[in-house]
Amino acid sequence: MKTNKLFLGAMLVASIAMVSCNKDKDEPKIIDPGTDPVEEEQTPETPSIAAPGAGKTTIAFYSEVCPRGAYLLGTATTWTENDDSFGFDAVADAENWYSITIDYSPDFGGKVVARPSDESVAMGWSYQWGKNYDPNDSNSTVEEGKDNTIIISGEGEFEYENGGQPKLIHVADNGVVYIWVKNWATSPIIEAKKLEKAWIKTDWDGGDDSTGWEWVEMTSKGNGVFEYEAVWGGKGCNINSVNEGDGQWYPTDQIEKIGDPAANDKVRFTFVSEKMAIGKLSIEVIEKGETPVNPDIPTTREQEQAITVTGIVPEGWEHCYLWAWKTIDGNDENIFESWPGQELTITDGKVTYTFDDAVQVISVIFSNGDGKQTKDIKYLTKDTEIVIADNLQ
Repeated sequence: MKTNKLFLGAMLVASIAMVSCNKDKDEPKIIDPGTDPVEEEQTPETPSIAAPGAGKTTIAFYSEVCPRGAYLLGTATTWTENDDSFGFDAVADAENWYSITIDYSPDFGGKVVARPSDESVAMGWSYQWGKNYDPNDSNSTVEEGKDNTIIISGEGEFEYENGGQPKLIHVADNGVVYIWVKNWATSPIIEAKKLEKAWIKTDWDGGDDSTGWEWVEMTSKGNGVFEYEAVWGGKGCNINSVNEGDGQWYPTDQIEKIGDPAANDKVRFTFVSEKMAIGKLSIEVIEKGETPVNPDIPTTREQEQAITVTGIVPEGWEHCYLWAWKTIDGNDENIFESWPGQELTITDGKVTYTFDDAVQVISVIFSNGDGKQTKDIKYLTKDTEIVIADNLQ
């Protein structure tokens, strides 16, 4: 009986095995395909760039979109946006890598700006390297982990402004810092065609910089002409083909004004596209609005004569510049054409400047042209002496 039980058990196992084999043969296996693998961006391999030597710093960056090269803006160029005298050179035997060597300064601050592909298009801040996530800015427009400009290696840090625009600081003496520019604030590729859609962004809240800067789609009137009606905030405007990024910046002095528009007027924005977001922007008054009174902003001088501002210059400053703007009916207007403004002569440790036109309220910034500057010193209505060292940022 024991032998038969063993024999029957063996037969049963064999039968089960045959059934299992036949089932596998007759019914195809269903394989869960899962999800497609996500292809991760590969960090560019850094070239071998020799240290520049004492008193020098080398900045190298990688970008796959750099049609006419790029230049460095910062303390060395006094932040003049169309000054491309500090141009990057292509790195030998390293595709899409560019580098520049400059004098080292512990106060260095700088950004990389691409030249637009079309030489007839003005260079400027629109084409600086792309924004990053700024954890200290509740209005940051970039999601965490979606940075556009990344330090791959080397000594250097980013300081953020204007919603996540990176400024390179704390570079090393005799050091090389390698940076990956994944995206520019606005693509430097200028296509020779008109926009099919246009979006506009400006200060819709009439002066409150913490809110209001939102993209809205303009109405197409055909043949690259777009319109939008809204209350104007008195600031410049961005134009773009999509409702994201920085777009092309149009400061107030590059906007044609019809009917003397002021902040809080209802206006019609008209954009005529010539080459994508490059074109002509105008603002025409539809209905005059009332400018709300800000009790914190004085409206008249405390004296009849011109206002003289005196600055006590910190020890060690070789140069001193004055940047200033006037406030008229709640609207700000720059007094000098470009940053850092007027260089003043230092005499016995002081500088002076007299505003002798019909200016009621003045705001100023003092700087040394090498990265040191005061905070905004606002709403001066009488002769004022300022200790610059006590007001540095």
